[in-house]
Amino acid sequence: MFVADPPAVTAPAQRADQLDVIEVVGTRRGQALKIDRRTYQVQQTPHSRQKDAIQLLRGLPAVTVSPDDSIALLGSSNVRIFVDGRPYLGDSTQFLRTLHGSDVERIEIMTNPSAQYSAEGSAGIINFVLRKTQARRVSGTVSGEIRTPPAGHIEGSVKFKKGKWTLEVAGEAESGRGRSTYGKVRSIERVPGGQAIVDEERGGGPSHEHSAYGSAKVTYDIEPKTSISANVIGISYNDNSLNRGHFRAVTPDFAPFDEHQMYATSGGFLIGELALDHKGSRDGETLTASLTASRNPRQPETDSSEFSTGGSLFTERVKGFYEQKGQVDWQHPMGKGQILSLGGVWDRSKITERYHFTGTGTGGLPGFTAAHQFAGVDDRLSAYATFQQPVGSWTVMPGLRIERDNRRISSLGHPDVTVDRTDVFPTLHIDHALSKEINLTLSYSKRIDRPELNELRPYAVVEDVLNVKQGNPHLQNQSTDAYEVNLHYHRGKLDGGVILYDRETSRLWSTAYTVVDGINVFSQVNSGHSRDSGAEIDLSTPVAGRVKVSGNVNLFDQRVPVDSAAGRATAEQFRFTTNTTLEWDGPDRGDRPGDVAQLQWMYNSPYRQFDIRYSAWNWLSLSYTHSFGHTLALTGTANYQSLNRHYLDAPLVQERFWVRRPVEFKLKLLKTFGKP
Repeated sequence: MFVADPPAVTAPAQRADQLDVIEVVGTRRGQALKIDRRTYQVQQTPHSRQKDAIQLLRGLPAVTVSPDDSIALLGSSNVRIFVDGRPYLGDSTQFLRTLHGSDVERIEIMTNPSAQYSAEGSAGIINFVLRKTQARRVSGTVSGEIRTPPAGHIEGSVKFKKGKWTLEVAGEAESGRGRSTYGKVRSIERVPGGQAIVDEERGGGPSHEHSAYGSAKVTYDIEPKTSISANVIGISYNDNSLNRGHFRAVTPDFAPFDEHQMYATSGGFLIGELALDHKGSRDGETLTASLTASRNPRQPETDSSEFSTGGSLFTERVKGFYEQKGQVDWQHPMGKGQILSLGGVWDRSKITERYHFTGTGTGGLPGFTAAHQFAGVDDRLSAYATFQQPVGSWTVMPGLRIERDNRRISSLGHPDVTVDRTDVFPTLHIDHALSKEINLTLSYSKRIDRPELNELRPYAVVEDVLNVKQGNPHLQNQSTDAYEVNLHYHRGKLDGGVILYDRETSRLWSTAYTVVDGINVFSQVNSGHSRDSGAEIDLSTPVAGRVKVSGNVNLFDQRVPVDSAAGRATAEQFRFTTNTTLEWDGPDRGDRPGDVAQLQWMYNSPYRQFDIRYSAWNWLSLSYTHSFGHTLALTGTANYQSLNRHYLDAPLVQERFWVRRPVEFKLKLLKTFGKP
């Protein structure tokens, strides 16, 4: 299904029904490929057409996909999803579920991106390069899925090309219910060393989620190497949940009560994009330009609680979001192995929020009313340059990115918050083939994470009867220096690698907790310096017959700031995660693809982040795909996740929390049409 691109010896061509799904091939003569990424070609096979992009990622080294389909690289979840070299602006998880192997030409994994890409996001980038429709034809997919707890999902996409015009339309809709149960034991001290008030909370309830996604893209080929396109994306969603909580006293100074809580949110995004793509006379020379605009003018959220004591709480938040972005990128091969890349980005975003809170009766914050609002604007200009060239048997690519960021937060009754600074981000990538089977890449990048504008709001927001979130207008950017050694080995059907990395983060973001009048108040703060040193080991190989195993292990040696009654300190911890997939590919029967069975196991060891300790958890998934023909397949999946626990251990408040989710069953029917 996958073919990994450079740099290694050329391997013989494989039939589509053979076991190998990841294979390394040599660089084609004259092809301009960068050394800051590992590239995997997606073969055009019935098996790849049956899988969506989330399923494709599960088989790639360094990539971990969690039970809720969130994506991590080298164990870090701050991953950015790109499509054709540009960041995807909508819900990336929802988009990847609609993207199938028949749509994808290759997947590029960048664990330590070069200066070509935004310095934001410390985990890395996954770029999906889509196939271009060459001949006049109609093709597409349609699928439907049902699962437990009761939910339904339907999606489809159609591509049509006629002459110089190409039309692509995609859409999906989802509706479902969920249910979970949880428990908490909470201990609060009003003053340090004072008598602790301890209570136990048990609760749970149903949730209802509805969402719809649609996109339409029109492309016109001005000439064989130049095209323009217009793309419109629309997203709508509506979530409602009900929770019944029971609070009982563990110590006699806590007054027990029951809570009936209802939460509702809805909204929609509209995204538009105009793009120009031009391929030059040299192989690998490209010029791309795009202008995008997105808006979510109104996203209302309401949260209401009623108590057995006769009191009630009501919270309403109405959010708005707007963004405009222009981007130009030029890649120019200058000679043998030499590639110059230049580009720039202008990005302007604005967020607004109106907040209203009312507490009545008895049972937490009685008779208290609050109304606030804020508006935040972020203007950013960026420019970059990278130059890749051979130096003897080595290939070197230095890069430099400059970003000018201006932010302003305004809120009635509070001083304005202004951030105006220029940052410089150098990068360096060095590549060397140690042998025909072994390749070495060394890299360095300086990266940054900027707070979301709503984290800088100056006022507090009531989360529930015992918890309040305080905004922090003084929250600073956190910056990371990332060093990486990537050793990749390929021989025959064996593919493996080791990535050694060191990440040093300054002004690390953490969540700090305190107690005010018996209420737990938490806020994002800059807690200090952290260092993550680790290794990612991946392996993919057949084990017997048509059975193949692929997996990775992430080892972390971390030094992180922690909070205690004696003040802030640094703690050292070792943890690890594993992600293993065992796959059986059945033999083809004529033009009907063979069945596929897949068993996946994921484990995450215990770890700590500032005030919170996380327990170990397991996730197990079993799926089986049966093909009724060349274009019709049915997949059944069962997912199990162990009990999820974490412990809050702050100086004035301690809390033990657990949540349990039922076993999930899925049944998905996929139909493809048109030429593969």
